[in-house]
Amino acid sequence: MENSYQISNKFFEIETPKYPVILDLVNSPQKMNVFVKNINEHHSYKKFSHSPTRNLRFNIFESVSGNNIGSIGLSSATIAIKCRDNYIGWDKDQRLKNLGKLANNSRFVLVKDRITIKNVGSMTLKRLEIDGGRYWKERYNQILCLIETFVEPSENRVGAVYKASNYIEVGMTQGNSIRKGPLGLWVKETGSRGELARKDPKAALEKYGYKDGQEYIVSKSLPKIMFVKPLVDDWRKLLSC
Repeated sequence: MENSYQISNKFFEIETPKYPVILDLVNSPQKMNVFVKNINEHHSYKKFSHSPTRNLRFNIFESVSGNNIGSIGLSSATIAIKCRDNYIGWDKDQRLKNLGKLANNSRFVLVKDRITIKNVGSMTLKRLEIDGGRYWKERYNQILCLIETFVEPSENRVGAVYKASNYIEVGMTQGNSIRKGPLGLWVKETGSRGELARKDPKAALEKYGYKDGQEYIVSKSLPKIMFVKPLVDDWRKLLSC
């Protein structure tokens, strides 16, 4: 499995001036190999796992040196979490209707010995807001209004890069992890998963969900700090319509 690959400085056209950090969308087996290797070898506590939810994955490059300095990803937002939902101010119906306008920054790792410039953490999160929002709209046909993320607290891990990037700390999780097969999102898809979810929800869960067709899996986890970052000015209105 290779550590990196070469990209062209012109592989992705953006409206802003040349940026020191580039996010390259993972859309090939080679790029996926690099993404998985970065997560498994360099993330301090969370290894790679396949998810049946929405996913956008990127490998992070310095635009001048060409170094692959890490990987970052977005996935479907958490189905329900009290501190976030209270901050947004939506009710259950609004949450179920608009959850697809949120994404979870489920993966983020930087490989320090490949980095040659400063402030790459904040620059990467800024690019994620721009590029992630664009790809989210293209792939899922929904405006990305808000990014959420969780940080497992420790003596050396308090979410400093998110605070520096103006993410808002909204509270702590309670330590219960609930995963749900997102049938409500699948039925909106145009591919084979969407077609199966519309015709036979149970079969879709058995194929794309969890073991033995379970819709929910509840497990204990360590309490984590939750941060959110609104991406558009009228995000509350868009999430409460």
